[in-house]
Amino acid sequence: MRFFFTFLILTFLSFSVKANAFSEIFGSEGAAGLQNSKIRSLSYTFQYLTLSGSIGYLGKQLFDSGFMEPLGLVPDTIHNLSPLAYKNPYSINSHNAEILAVKSQSSKLNLINKYKNDLAKQRFSVKSIELRNNSNFSKSLINLKERSYLLEKY
Repeated sequence: MRFFFTFLILTFLSFSVKANAFSEIFGSEGAAGLQNSKIRSLSYTFQYLTLSGSIGYLGKQLFDSGFMEPLGLVPDTIHNLSPLAYKNPYSINSHNAEILAVKSQSSKLNLINKYKNDLAKQRFSVKSIELRNNSNFSKSLINLKERSYLLEKY
């Protein structure tokens, strides 16, 4: 297989190339292309379209790969992959710390109140009865340990 590819490459390198797709479209189109301004204009249009498309594609690939990160241009995909590394810097001072503590405490209180309301609504459900029995069992075990400790003490 290597021999075949080597043979093809050497064969194609020995022939001179007369034209390719780009020379047909973007090169001089002979006398008609030089004299006819519409064809010459179309050739320039294709050249600029190809150039701008190539630059745009290359720029997008560089941006998506994070190449422009030193310039501060980071795509959202990288932000989503690593939110801790790319989070907004948040300076914590005493005021912000108090706000965060109050929010945390209020969230805990809201969760406890919601849990109590849910239990009050479903007072005689199977889950509620099971939780009460487990709680009573746990309390009785704790009381048993305390009684045995007191007996050992005296």
